[in-house]
Amino acid sequence: MKKNILFKGFLLSLLSLSLSCEDFLEDTNENPNDPVSVSPSALLTPAELTLAYTYGANFSRWSGFFVQHVEGVARQQAGFNSYNFAGSNFDTDWSNLYVDVLENLNIMIENSAENGYNHYVGIGQTLKAYTLMLMTDYWNSIPYTEAFTGVEILQPAFDSQASIYTEIHSLLASARSNLSAGDGGLSISGDVIYSGDTSLWIKGTHAIDARAYLHQGLLNNSNYTAALNSINSAFDSSAEDMTFQFGTGATTAAPWYQFNRDRGDIGFNTTFGEALAAYSDPRLDIYDGDGSSLFGDVLDEHEFFVINQAVELTTYTELMFAKAEALIATGGSQAAISEAYLAGIESSFSSLGLEAEYDTYIAQASVTPATITLEEVMTQKWFALYANPESFTDWRRTGIPELEPNNGVAIPTRWLYPQTEVELNTNTPTATLTDKVDWDTN
Repeated sequence: MKKNILFKGFLLSLLSLSLSCEDFLEDTNENPNDPVSVSPSALLTPAELTLAYTYGANFSRWSGFFVQHVEGVARQQAGFNSYNFAGSNFDTDWSNLYVDVLENLNIMIENSAENGYNHYVGIGQTLKAYTLMLMTDYWNSIPYTEAFTGVEILQPAFDSQASIYTEIHSLLASARSNLSAGDGGLSISGDVIYSGDTSLWIKGTHAIDARAYLHQGLLNNSNYTAALNSINSAFDSSAEDMTFQFGTGATTAAPWYQFNRDRGDIGFNTTFGEALAAYSDPRLDIYDGDGSSLFGDVLDEHEFFVINQAVELTTYTELMFAKAEALIATGGSQAAISEAYLAGIESSFSSLGLEAEYDTYIAQASVTPATITLEEVMTQKWFALYANPESFTDWRRTGIPELEPNNGVAIPTRWLYPQTEVELNTNTPTATLTDKVDWDTN
């Protein structure tokens, strides 16, 4: 593991994140480099920002290549579209998540627990669980139990994915307990996701739990039942979605907008476009950037990748499709499956301002057949979760939609370990882009 991950003196270093992401926090008036005096809010805000920015940047773009939402057209992105990745391409995301998210959250949790600030502890545990799941879903085994021990262990062992998932569920259960307790005399500030609303954070823990159980479904069918239980305690509508809202300034803009402005070498994927067109899907005109092959050419006209786009960490739309899938896996009734499936479509349409188009759309037999199968559920989820990294996980778990590789004989099924980790940690496993993570038994 990179040595700077292990030194707590550099808790809030944002140097490895893009300059624009650093500038987003330029008005923070606490000194985040002093771990003695730093407040919980000064740790929380950068952790939320880094997580959201990272999720909405390379995780979104490269996953979009794999599930053919988008296409790399020129320069470096054209190579990535053909799966030409090296370990060094993943260094920054790995470092951002370990240093600027997990390490900061660990310190916030530890210091807040010592002072009885239960709500900060609960939010920190929730974000930590989310980050660990994101990392293990893309890298499988990752350093965890030995990863934050300072100079005592410079080459931490890699924990299995099964143990990481056990920790995820444990963190979320503990988070609910802490969020349900008193605040210890310090109310939440610096929370850009839910503005300190603990009731929404509790629902968020259930939504993350549901995603985690769904990911583990192929390992044990009982996980689908657990996912259903979590969904029933999670979001009641899209108004409760876990999102990070970016701004309208040059340095506070959403990650996709910044990329399209500064690089502009990614465009809409025709495979995805043809699939939407086959259903006369009105979302096509919003997603495709007015038919341009380069999003940078329609920067301020693009209806989806807008400057202040909210990065969706987990949503009601996702949960409704997850509910339909879990009901199919557990023998649920067609009535219940249909209700959840249609709720997912309706929520997706509503989020894009297409409420008036919904009734006509679902009246099509291709959209709402007499019997709704996993094929319909996952296809509609693929349509709804445009540019969301979760779509890559869905495709790996189910094989739906059926896609042809952009290059070679196989679509990648994971990320490579970062080159810095390979060089500095002899415990780093050997892995290729087409190896599968442990829950991927499809």
